[in-house]
Amino acid sequence: MDSARRRVLVTALLALAGAMIGVPGVGHAYLRRWKRSLLWLTVTLGAGILLLSYYVPDPSTLDPFDFDAIPMEVRLTIFVITAVSVFDATLLAYLDGRSTAGIGSDDEPSEEGTRSCPHCGKPTDADLDFCTWCTEPLADTDAVDDTSTEPDQPK
Repeated sequence: MDSARRRVLVTALLALAGAMIGVPGVGHAYLRRWKRSLLWLTVTLGAGILLLSYYVPDPSTLDPFDFDAIPMEVRLTIFVITAVSVFDATLLAYLDGRSTAGIGSDDEPSEEGTRSCPHCGKPTDADLDFCTWCTEPLADTDAVDDTSTEPDQPK
């Protein structure tokens, strides 16, 4: 299994695990999409709070550990939002894998200010000496051999 497929699988499993414990956006956090992760968490919590305040006359009387006390309309809506979050994270991982699959292992800039890592193939900042994904050192191919221009060092 190549790294792109493995990343999609791990993202889907983490997103499902997060959804099962009530924390949507875990798959997005794994993909380092922090804003999107917080967005899914906020949407889910906000929808839950709004729906509970609408369907339950006194939400403070609800037992948080009694799942059956939550109305079906609230549970179904939260389930749908969480399922879409899992799908979104999986789709993002798939699309990220497709976009990095076409990148070769050469050090040409793939976008402005980025270049492809020769070790993992992902785009990384061209100004850095290491890959931001796999932390392997990047060979500086743009540097010219400066040994002839430097003065001799005393020994």
